[in-house]
Amino acid sequence: MKFLATSALCLASALAFAPPSTFSGHKLVKNAKKSASMKMEFAGGLIGADGPEPLSKNFDPLALAERNPTQVKFYREAEIKHGRIAMLAVLGMVVPDFVRLPGDIFQNVSTVEAHNAMVEKGPMFMLLFWISLFELISTPLVWKMDTKDREPGYFALDPLGFCKDPEKKKKYQLNELKNGRLAMLAFSGMITQTVLTGHGFPFLY
Repeated sequence: MKFLATSALCLASALAFAPPSTFSGHKLVKNAKKSASMKMEFAGGLIGADGPEPLSKNFDPLALAERNPTQVKFYREAEIKHGRIAMLAVLGMVVPDFVRLPGDIFQNVSTVEAHNAMVEKGPMFMLLFWISLFELISTPLVWKMDTKDREPGYFALDPLGFCKDPEKKKKYQLNELKNGRLAMLAFSGMITQTVLTGHGFPFLY
């Protein structure tokens, strides 16, 4: 009897933390229909799949979009988020070589040494707190992209109204996507070069 009760509690706990679509019949049907429609158009018709760069049209060498069509929006959300972070990271690799924040703790420390130095002196914990808070607030939006019909990466943050026009919005979305992809590669090159050579911008030997 104890074994049955324990098993029931474990199952209830698992159900509580599982995504609703896993156990909901109508959601399964909905996802199946969505999967079928997404297979007809590469990556569900998300922008960024039509080139025009060489070999970039429908670029998906691991076939992730075909094997997991219901996860395509999540993949795009992750790509946009990493792209945005990488664009900020590229600025963070260049700007400190020219301008520093006021305060002794920000002086005479290289971009490579900055992480450990800021952890030891405290500012990194404040940064971690605000990033964690944003992640907690935004996570439900990511989980409910299908039910809320939310576009990946959308947080209603357009104070200057750049995206009011649908055509301009598509153009800006594509620009952000491509610049984010470039920034991810650029930051990888910058940090590698800096660690290997000990030199900052322009990251030459």
